[in-house]
Amino acid sequence: MARAMLGLWKEAASDLRVASMIDFDEEIAEILKKVEPNAHKIEEHCRKYQRLREEKKLRKIERDSQQRQAESKDPDSTSDLNYGKIVGIHSVSELETKLNAVSKVSRLAILYFTATWCGPCRFISPFYTSLPEKYPKVAFLKADIDEARDVASRWNVSSVPAFFFIKNGKEVDKVVGADKNSLEKKIAQYAG
Repeated sequence: MARAMLGLWKEAASDLRVASMIDFDEEIAEILKKVEPNAHKIEEHCRKYQRLREEKKLRKIERDSQQRQAESKDPDSTSDLNYGKIVGIHSVSELETKLNAVSKVSRLAILYFTATWCGPCRFISPFYTSLPEKYPKVAFLKADIDEARDVASRWNVSSVPAFFFIKNGKEVDKVVGADKNSLEKKIAQYAG
């Protein structure tokens, strides 16, 4: 009974079964009736969670396998661009990889330079974050000028927010400032 009080239901049920076989007693039978349902519930939970852990492990193995297959097909593919999402840029090499992938499929890429301390950047950031849903075939890239100084210097960024429109590896236009209308007009112009 002490094990049952400690929550060790399986052990308590096992002990009580052994005790009832050795010396059958009404009191032991009553306690066993109280303990066994809890022991069964614990066993069911253990089986359930074991099955769930195995399913989770199989899903992870399958997901990893699919990811390896995708990477082995084309490591520079456009799948790493996450069309429909904003991709953070942290280095020049990362930016070049993304822009090469975009130019392979002749799509528009928008490179947004921002800074955490910039008020206009904070104003336009939610708008820019909503654009990938509207324009799923455009690659939206984002670089913080304080984190990616080499990228900012390569593109001669003198003020933020700055949006560079890149198609086929070349800059076709740019917008400087938090002008939502101008930004969206240019995206519509070059995305088509």
